[in-house]
Amino acid sequence: MQCYLRQRWYDNRLRFNLENITEVTLSNSFLKYIWKPNTYFINGRRSQQPNITVPNVFVRIRQDGRIYMSRRLTIHAVCPMKMMEYPMDRPVCPLIISSYGYTVNDILYIWKNGQDKSVEMYEGVTMSQFNIRGIQTKNLTKIDHNGEHSVLEVYFHLKRHVGFFVLQTYLPCTLIVCLSWVSFWINRDAAPARVLLVTTILSTASTGMMVRDGLPRVPYATALDVYLNVCIVYNLAAMIEYAAVNYFTKIIPKEGSTSDSEEEQKEIKSLEDQSISPLRYIDIMKSFHQNIVFRNNRQQKCIPVTDPKSNGIIPTESNVRHYSCYNLFLRCLVGNYQFRNQNVARADLENGNSVSKIDMTSRYFFPASFIFFHAFYWSWYWDSGNFQTS
Repeated sequence: MQCYLRQRWYDNRLRFNLENITEVTLSNSFLKYIWKPNTYFINGRRSQQPNITVPNVFVRIRQDGRIYMSRRLTIHAVCPMKMMEYPMDRPVCPLIISSYGYTVNDILYIWKNGQDKSVEMYEGVTMSQFNIRGIQTKNLTKIDHNGEHSVLEVYFHLKRHVGFFVLQTYLPCTLIVCLSWVSFWINRDAAPARVLLVTTILSTASTGMMVRDGLPRVPYATALDVYLNVCIVYNLAAMIEYAAVNYFTKIIPKEGSTSDSEEEQKEIKSLEDQSISPLRYIDIMKSFHQNIVFRNNRQQKCIPVTDPKSNGIIPTESNVRHYSCYNLFLRCLVGNYQFRNQNVARADLENGNSVSKIDMTSRYFFPASFIFFHAFYWSWYWDSGNFQTS
């Protein structure tokens, strides 16, 4: 930052008594001949004094020996920040002033206009990444191995601009996550159409790498890291959801159904020889080609069909075998052969075009949970930034 450092001190040796002259203005070359307080910035990395077109410093001496010196300086100071709430953080940057070599026995630093009005800031001063919310000053004494020193401290309370990160990071990542949900409406047989899930993961990862490029390598996760990782988790979850749909619900009908066997041909011929109505014949054939009949209820009911010779009568409710949803899930995991054959029969009946219940659930669960995460994320980190400032 650039600032004007103005100092006043009293040196009895520089008093003068000249008629009609109360103050003398001298060039900066005069400074090497007088005593100076050796003021420096404790937390400054480097400081420099502009010399264009001349050295930006001047000195005035009054009759009573009071000296006024003003310098224009460019200061690069260290500002310790806690990046846990980045980019919603509100850092407080100090600037610590003291004398290099002189203790309180030689010099005492005080604010000329008090602690509230001694540091002034020009109107219209803006920063690219921060807003200056306030300035706080302190006057204290610190002790080190060289003795007791008078110290002045200035604290700049800053607030980081979030708009840049919303446009460059949060909004693109949110849209990428929403794009991954399109796969829930794509037919489960259209595997190439769901390849975009891999693209969404790569896009989110590359966005995170670009954002982290200018950040310090801190050993903890920032608020931005949390958001990016959650977005990646949602994209991975969408891909895992498609794998679950393929494994649990997508059944490829067997080639060469059992109706082509000789035994079935005999059964069909025997039905043709019987004198039954065409409608009754169609009903019996439908039952014959199904190994089981599925009914949607609170529990999945597996209903074995009787032999076609018994006039196609389906067993009563008391003969129905019940499978709970938990039992169905376990059978899918262990790869139960009989249960998979039952799914094959259902796929033959439905032609494999039904919508998976996993997809139907994901259409509501993913957006609802992501909205809940947004509400929790922004309320948590916004309040954390206010708490850190207080």
